[in-house]
Amino acid sequence: LGVDPLVDDGLGEEDITAIVLPYIHSAREGVKRLGALLEQYGTYETNGICFSDKDECWYFESIAGHHWAAIRIPDDAYVIAPNRFNIDDFDFDSDDTLFASDLPKLIDQYHLNPDRDRVDLRHIFGSATIKDTRYNNPRAWYGQKYFNPEIEQDPFDQDLPFICRTQKKISIEDVKFVLSSHYQNTKYDVYGSTNTDA
Repeated sequence: LGVDPLVDDGLGEEDITAIVLPYIHSAREGVKRLGALLEQYGTYETNGICFSDKDECWYFESIAGHHWAAIRIPDDAYVIAPNRFNIDDFDFDSDDTLFASDLPKLIDQYHLNPDRDRVDLRHIFGSATIKDTRYNNPRAWYGQKYFNPEIEQDPFDQDLPFICRTQKKISIEDVKFVLSSHYQNTKYDVYGSTNTDA
């Protein structure tokens, strides 16, 4: 934010549908249009947005005032995207990524990448605070636990994967369960599992 501040009169979440959806014919076009608009007009908030059509699904994240990045979600994968910066490993040379034209330069020029051997956008632009360990990360953890019970993970882990794969087909009922979950059958169940007032 210090090198690309939010824009007070820029675009916001409530604008996106009206200025993007009527003008596109595919998910990829949606990513490119919103990206171009953010580069031109800026935004007063950061957002994560999913664009999908019958062929592709893209996850788009705005970065500071005028920057953005998007990644195509593979057909055999799923994502859990709580309220945090979610995109992790990012390959600027891949056909499955799109981004603000000067994003690689911004990262290099201002020495923003804390990692030596990879580009992890969550490490570069995301947070790793108590809000994440107590609110955002556990939601990703529980969804991943539901779809991949065989994988042991910690709900406080700041590096839970973004793009995940499971052996089972994910149904509408599965999505509904995860979206309405309260950490059932874990010690974190907010409705309690010990039959005490607490």
